[in-house]
Amino acid sequence: MSFRDKSNEIANEFLQTVVFLDDKAYGTTDQADINHDFDVKSVVKSFAQNKKVCSVFQPEVENDIRLFTEIAQKADVVVLDWRIIIDIEDSEELDDEEDAVVDDHNGHYTKQIINKLLESKSSQNSLKLIVIYTGNPELQAIAASILQSLQGAGIDGFSINQDDECSISSHSCKILVRAKSNGGHNRGQHAPELKEKSVTYEELPEFINSEFAEMTNGLLSNFALKALTAIRENSFQIINVFSKNLDYAYLANQSLLINTHDANELLVDLIGDTFVSILRANDANSLLDTELINTWLEDNLQAQEQRKRSNAGQFEDSTFAVPVASALDLLSSCNDVQEKFVDALADLENLSRRNVEKNYKAYAFDIFSDSQGNGSHQEYAKLCQHKNLIHSEGYIPFLSLGTVVKSTHDGKYFVCIQQRCDSVRIANGDIRRFLFISLDLVENNKPFDFITPSGEKLYLNRKTYDLKTIKFLASDDGSVRAERDQDTLIFKQFHQVEDGIESFEYLFELKELYAQRIVDDYSSGLSRVGLDEPEWVRLSKR
Repeated sequence: MSFRDKSNEIANEFLQTVVFLDDKAYGTTDQADINHDFDVKSVVKSFAQNKKVCSVFQPEVENDIRLFTEIAQKADVVVLDWRIIIDIEDSEELDDEEDAVVDDHNGHYTKQIINKLLESKSSQNSLKLIVIYTGNPELQAIAASILQSLQGAGIDGFSINQDDECSISSHSCKILVRAKSNGGHNRGQHAPELKEKSVTYEELPEFINSEFAEMTNGLLSNFALKALTAIRENSFQIINVFSKNLDYAYLANQSLLINTHDANELLVDLIGDTFVSILRANDANSLLDTELINTWLEDNLQAQEQRKRSNAGQFEDSTFAVPVASALDLLSSCNDVQEKFVDALADLENLSRRNVEKNYKAYAFDIFSDSQGNGSHQEYAKLCQHKNLIHSEGYIPFLSLGTVVKSTHDGKYFVCIQQRCDSVRIANGDIRRFLFISLDLVENNKPFDFITPSGEKLYLNRKTYDLKTIKFLASDDGSVRAERDQDTLIFKQFHQVEDGIESFEYLFELKELYAQRIVDDYSSGLSRVGLDEPEWVRLSKR
C-alpha cells in the first residue's frame, strides 16, 4: 500500500458528512436542459454505500441560502451547484439594484455562500473542501469568477492552481469546479476539452475522499485525522463519562472555591485528559509505524541531493544522496545517536566517518527538511512549545506562568514566571506584583530557547539579576486579563513610567512543563554558593 493509499483510507474513516445545494434537487428531468439535472436518489445512495451521511438541500427562497450556509459550516465537505434559480416573488422585497444582481443566476448565490464560509480568519485557517458541481460548460471561467469574488470580499491567499485551472486553493482550503455527468451519460458533452473534469454520481464519494486526502497527505495530518476519528467514534462514551449524575459533585466543588471560575478550568483539564486516554486506548501512538514512514520516505526522499558540510559545519559545493533505506535507519531506535548516523551515512559518496561525526546534528535537519528550509522545524517547535495554537476570535488571555509579552515602551521581551496559584483568586481591584524574566531577541545562528508566532527567536536570560516585577490591576474574575486594542492583546500595568503607562503586548503562552522548567532553572541559580577557595584546588576539579 502506497502512502497516498493509506492517506485515502484514513481520510475515508474521518469524513462523515457531505452537504449538497442544488436548485434541481427534487425537480423533474428537464430534457431541454439535462446538463443541470441532479438525481438525489443516485447521489444519496452512492454516498450511503461509502458509509457517508449525505444531505441534499433545494433552495426555494433567499432565506434558504442563509439557512444552508449555517448548515454548511458544520459539514465536512460542501458541494454547490453554480446556477441556482430562486423564485424571487417568494423572497423578501428587493430594490432594483438587488434585482439586477439576483437575475444573474450563474454563480451569484454560490459565490455568496463561499464568501460567507470563508469570511472569518478562523475559517480561512481551517481545512475546508468545497466542490462546485455544475452543468455550466465554462468550468475555467467559473473558477476565475470565484477567485475574483474572494478577492473582492477581502479574502486573500487564494490562487488558481497552475496544474488545474478548474481549482482554486489557499494554504488550508481547496475549491474545485467539476462538471455534472448526468449519471454517466454523455460525459463531458458540454465541455469536450475538459472531459476529465466530469464526475459521475458513482464517482463522487471516491473523488471527494481523494481530493480531501490530497490536502491531508502527510504524516502529522494523518495522525491528527486518525486521532479525531477516534474521538468522534467515542463521543458518546465521553458524554457518558461526564454524566449529568456528576452535576451535584461539580457544584459542591465550586461552592468551596474562592474563585468559582477555577471549577471550569478543572473541567477543561479533565476533558483534555479524557481525550488523551481515548487516543492511547485506540493505540494512536502506533499509527506512524515503520511501514507508514517507509512509504512516506519513498514518496518524498527519492533522488533528493543534500549539500555536504565541511568539518567546520559550512556548506560545500559537493553533494550526497540519501537512499530511503539509509533515511529509515536514521529513524530507528539506538543507544548512540552519533554512531547511528555514522553507520547510515559514512559510506555514502563524498562523506566520511569524521565528517558525519562532526555534522550529524546538522545533517539531521538538512536531510529532513522541505523546500521551506527551516520553516517546518519552526512550526514544529511552536507545536511543541506553544500552549494555545488555535485561538477563537473572542479569546482573552490572562497573565500567568509561561505568558510571553513584549513591552510597548522599549520593545523588550519578557516571560512571566508567576506560579498559577499566585496569578488567580485576586480580589477585584487589588494590585498584584508579577514576576518576569527578560528574553533577548537573537540572530538566526545564535542559541535560542523559544520562537514567537511570527518567527522571532528568543533567548532566556538566566542571570538572577534579570528578574523584573510589574504591578497589574486584577479584573472581576480574579485574574489579570488582557485588553483588546485593534488586532493586538495588551496587558496594561498599574505602575506609571515617565513617558506614560508602559503596556505589554501578549505574544503567546508556553506549555506548562516548559514554563515550569524556566522557574526551576531560575531557582537553581538562586541557590548557588559563592565560595573563595584555593585556586590550586579549584582548578584541579576541571
